[in-house]
Amino acid sequence: MKKTVLYIGNFSFPLGNAAGKRVYANGKLLKDIGYDVVFVGMSKEFISLKPLEETKKKFDEFAYYDFPYPNKIFDWLNYGKLFSELTRFLANEKILDEIGLVIYYGSPSLSLFITKLIKFFRKQNIKVIADCVDWLTTKTNNPLFDIVKWADNTYQKAYVNKKANGIIAISSYLSDYYGKNDCMTVIIPPLSPVEYCILDQKSINNNVTILSYAGLPFRKGQLVKDLSKLKDRIDKTVILLHQAKIEGCEFIFNVYGFTKSEYLIAIPNHKKYIDELADNIVFHGHKSNEEVVKNIIKSDFTILIRDVNRDTTAGFPTKISESISCGTPVITTRTSDLGEYIIEGENGFFINNTDEMEYAVSDIKKILCMNQVEIKVMEKKCLDSKIFYYKNYVNKLAEFISKVLEERVS
Repeated sequence: MKKTVLYIGNFSFPLGNAAGKRVYANGKLLKDIGYDVVFVGMSKEFISLKPLEETKKKFDEFAYYDFPYPNKIFDWLNYGKLFSELTRFLANEKILDEIGLVIYYGSPSLSLFITKLIKFFRKQNIKVIADCVDWLTTKTNNPLFDIVKWADNTYQKAYVNKKANGIIAISSYLSDYYGKNDCMTVIIPPLSPVEYCILDQKSINNNVTILSYAGLPFRKGQLVKDLSKLKDRIDKTVILLHQAKIEGCEFIFNVYGFTKSEYLIAIPNHKKYIDELADNIVFHGHKSNEEVVKNIIKSDFTILIRDVNRDTTAGFPTKISESISCGTPVITTRTSDLGEYIIEGENGFFINNTDEMEYAVSDIKKILCMNQVEIKVMEKKCLDSKIFYYKNYVNKLAEFISKVLEERVS
């Protein structure tokens, strides 16, 4: 039996973005099942297409290769060149003869790339699985780009993925959608590739609760014209904490991913809130994944406010699984499948959507009044649960892959 998995898509392996973190953890899963994994992702390091073998790097026993990240709308149209380069590479490096399974995460160009991928490997009698993690609404300030991305995204989610031999779904929403269309599915949330044991690294924060947020919810340098289109409602988070301060709460809110000036360029009418929060909010700008994780570990809570819509219901926030895996409980709104994983008062809290500010403030005040002993109990429960540790999902994924491989290629 061929024991190599080709994992390909629009991810920055291994820790460059949430997608990279997901496929890295899934790669560890596949390794435990008994597969070798070769990753072909995307990198901003390259501005033009290079022979894939010239991009080779290694990380934690995994070899990975990269296509250049598209910087313009026309770069996305080069799916034919990318596919030709992939097939040339697989043949030249003699990887094609070893592949027993292909998994794709999104597409490194237009989804026509994935259509060609499925057809090509079907001729080789090799099964193809889609790792489906979202169904996003396209929302930029470029109408032409929005139209192209909407059409491409709809084509992949509503048509191409149904041609795959199976679906690794990040949420029950996606699993139910594809299941109703006679697709074989398994639900795998964002997982942690490492088992943390870090209570001794956490410091006592005295009487000040440390909150953290890490991410980039807007495009840097651009005004957000419609705040409701933000997936992570950092604007609502700021307003909520501003009100909590007015009502006497003590806290420090650390923000990683963008600076104060970048925030105010995106949301200029929040200058009043930022000025009045003063030292209670600290913008750290862009930091490496390693540095962000270290600071999440030192935090009492991470906070993530999202609206309930198709984007947030279909997806699953990596920020939540990463925080709990680090031993840091979460404060969040009830979206996606979070209710299946967050136990109120044990590894996190759900707060009311800030559209009902009175209730949301009441929720956050109770949390910010917790003492350090109570928080330490929650931190230990986060770590002890190992709810997102990849090894807990080995059997589940192995059984799914076995069923996929047993099905006849059609």
